[in-house]
Amino acid sequence: MNSVPILRQLQKHANNGIPLAVLEHTKVEDQKVQLSYLDLLCCVRSLSSSLKVLLDAKAQKLPRHVAFFVNPGAAYVVTELSIWAAGGVSVPLSIHSPVPELEYFVKDSESCLCLADSAGASKMRTVAEKLDRFFAEIKANESPVSFCLFAEGANDVKAPKAELSCFSCCCGLFAKPAVDSNALILYTSGTTGQPKGVVHTFRSLTSQMVSLSQAWKWSSSDRTLHVLPLHHIHGVQNILNTALYNGAAVEFCGFDSAFCLKRLTSGLITCFHAVPTVYVKFTQYLDSLPPDEKAALCLGLRKPNLRYMVSGSAALPVPTMKSWAEISGHVLLERYGMTEIGMALSNKIDGTRFPGCVGWPLPQVQVKQDQDGGILVKGGPVFKEYYKRKEATAKEFTSDGFFRTGDNAQKGGSPEELQKLQDDAREVEAASGRPLKGTKQEPDRALGTIFRILGRTSVDIIKSGGYKISGLEIESVLLQHEKIRECAVVGKPDETWGEKVTAVCVLESGTSLDIKELRDWGKERMASYKVPQELDIVTELPRNQMGKLEKKKILERFKQSA
Repeated sequence: MNSVPILRQLQKHANNGIPLAVLEHTKVEDQKVQLSYLDLLCCVRSLSSSLKVLLDAKAQKLPRHVAFFVNPGAAYVVTELSIWAAGGVSVPLSIHSPVPELEYFVKDSESCLCLADSAGASKMRTVAEKLDRFFAEIKANESPVSFCLFAEGANDVKAPKAELSCFSCCCGLFAKPAVDSNALILYTSGTTGQPKGVVHTFRSLTSQMVSLSQAWKWSSSDRTLHVLPLHHIHGVQNILNTALYNGAAVEFCGFDSAFCLKRLTSGLITCFHAVPTVYVKFTQYLDSLPPDEKAALCLGLRKPNLRYMVSGSAALPVPTMKSWAEISGHVLLERYGMTEIGMALSNKIDGTRFPGCVGWPLPQVQVKQDQDGGILVKGGPVFKEYYKRKEATAKEFTSDGFFRTGDNAQKGGSPEELQKLQDDAREVEAASGRPLKGTKQEPDRALGTIFRILGRTSVDIIKSGGYKISGLEIESVLLQHEKIRECAVVGKPDETWGEKVTAVCVLESGTSLDIKELRDWGKERMASYKVPQELDIVTELPRNQMGKLEKKKILERFKQSA
């Protein structure tokens, strides 16, 4: 039996006196929540003692799974780590989800305990009462910063309704689960419609953190600005947990172009991870400024401490890459991964970055292709299973243990294609005004093994604003609308979002429907990022002779009109 690897790291960083672990910029101007690694360790020790009381009481009938609905920030960090310290499995949920989605996630994951901060307490309390689960609200004390639980018992268990967390920082011992124990369940949309719970163990999470630490050279000297959601792999693992594993500092703030650019030009931030939409929003904001203000921010982005900027979770258009290079002096680092595998491919941190490419295999993973060009991944970072879905899990693995990602790629290319890659890379580097360190001419052998993502195998998967969304899941909800007789949900190409969630609907006779009415209705039933952004009313949907819906014909029509 071993203690949780990231908690061992936390203890080491606290012993080394690292002064900053988490800095949360609150909604109140100039107010912050700040934790050193020692502060964080004390908060985790205290809160985990409270969680253990609840888990020991409730988990006799259900697994020690804890669903939490907490906004990004110090409370989220303490909650995640405390669940592990108490011997539980973390199930982070989207703060954009309405009650019906939350109910599905809690029930499907068999979570015995529902946690929320004050912003999400009413929603999670409703879910917990309906499913007969414990509910507890996490609250922060300001001075010194600490976190307490206020618990409400389910019907079959008598639990105190008073503050539980009255422990000193040295109270409570961390649980010592086996390294192959379940640690994290993240929900991902797939081609089966309903979201599936992706189960990661402490081994796979640690493998991911070690891989990224090596590839992107994370250290305790790093400080990252965190603006991404914390219910999927990019925000949870690539940034938050990998930073903490290395003793780096994490700054949290809600996404706001003006404030984020202010922080990025502060001279403190060393690395930044985002989705293509963020860089488009930055560019639009900068273009709206007076020339002198824009010039000052562009100069600030070139400070040497900001060592790299990542774009991921969706394809990065080459024009966006080039324009950001001109603005910021940074050639964005593209990589490829997904909930089930962590990160598998990446351009090099110190070498040339090739537009339209996601690079080479990262440490600890093997990557190959099937006969149709599909990407197959194997290694330590790969997930264990889809929760309670043995058949679905088995279906996605080959006989020799490789996971079928569902993405198609091109590896290498013809001499002409590789030469164009080199030319495009030099053009972007030149636009940045500060070419990356490294060789000026990549060897053909390296370029011969570089990967370019060609797209999803399934048209039912939409990439919008960095989210991977199931069109089938949205369709199943829209068909509950009294005015919609048939519908198809597709990703309409869009420069800002990558793809816009677009509903193509056949209405019931004599009815009408506009996008505002549909969005208002949808927001009560789906996370906001899943609600269609556009509505296209048609008299019939394209189908083949067998009656199967032909979404590719819908997409072709949108591309022709673009």
